[in-house]
Amino acid sequence: METILIATDFSSAARNATEYGFELARVLRAKVILFTAYQHSMAATDSPLYISAEEQQRDSYERLFKEAASIDPRRTVALETFCVEGPVDSSILSAASKKNVSYIVVGMKERGKEIRKYIGSTVTGLSKMSGIPLIVVPADAPFSIPKTIALASDINDETDIHILEPLKKMSEFFQSNLYVVRVIKKSMNESVERVMRSERLAWFLNTIQHSFEFIKADNVAKALNSFVVQQSVNMVAVIPHEHTLFERLFTRSVTKDLVFHSHVPLLIIPGKKDNKHLETENELVSSEFFYGVC
Repeated sequence: METILIATDFSSAARNATEYGFELARVLRAKVILFTAYQHSMAATDSPLYISAEEQQRDSYERLFKEAASIDPRRTVALETFCVEGPVDSSILSAASKKNVSYIVVGMKERGKEIRKYIGSTVTGLSKMSGIPLIVVPADAPFSIPKTIALASDINDETDIHILEPLKKMSEFFQSNLYVVRVIKKSMNESVERVMRSERLAWFLNTIQHSFEFIKADNVAKALNSFVVQQSVNMVAVIPHEHTLFERLFTRSVTKDLVFHSHVPLLIIPGKKDNKHLETENELVSSEFFYGVC
């Protein structure tokens, strides 16, 4: 059984992500770990505002339990609740690693200063450090089966395409139509781009329905966002390896145009290299149900 860790801070955005995560788990027949991290109260022990560590832990458990019960009152999804004291990013990653989860689901807060702060810290931090696929759910994105997925691709000859295994697995399960979208700057040679970027991916994606889309535009995010709307894309996938599209996405207007305005979940795939995979690829191409406690 696969396991999905849903991280919540009990905000409205997190609630939407929790609902999304439960629906995804239901379809995948996966187990959910509903998780929260908390900071111990710094009030003086003789202050009326002081809350002991034990009380905070108990309160976190009760909130997780109530959240799960309100979303899944009939207990149709296998569930464990889990909470720890500590910083949000590292606590999420530690819990996900400890529990050997398949996906981490987090919410994206509402627009404005709060959104920029959140994206600049939690999502970006998780994407850079996580070795586990991360699903970022916008506050207004309802759950829908990802029948149409767009991979925002800037994969080059140095990229180990086996990092796309989570995307391939999801596409196979849902029988998704996968668009591999490459935005070509108007000054670039389109014919060279088509040959250079397609051959390896076509070999790797041969078990799923896929197509390559080459869009000429100078504004990458705007072009991708338009494509998402035009093709009724349910999910956008990106790879956050260094100096790639993801790095450009999380800058001012680009983030706003593509991520916030598309209103579709973002699947962030860990961008780790594996030389052993690269060697193999080159050769082939050439030839329970329970509620836990905190």
